[in-house]
Amino acid sequence: MRKLRSIILAIAAFLALESLGWAQGCAMCRSALESSPEGKMLASSFAYGILLLLFLPYIMFATISWVVYRAYRRKSKQRYQNPNPYEA
Repeated sequence: MRKLRSIILAIAAFLALESLGWAQGCAMCRSALESSPEGKMLASSFAYGILLLLFLPYIMFATISWVVYRAYRRKSKQRYQNPNPYEA
């Protein structure tokens, strides 16, 4: 329980950080976007796009790993409850 709590707190602290600090992106692209008034609004969208491209593979990998782990645990539990299905 303590380990789960520390993991949740670490994730919450990570998500609480300012997103613009994490999505700095290419300095040249950002400076080119911020040189015009309409580019300033586009620059913030560009920063969030970088964040999406950064975290989406990790989220997908974590989801697939969780599904595989859950299936493994379910199969292991069935084997423990019924060790030899042919013996009865």
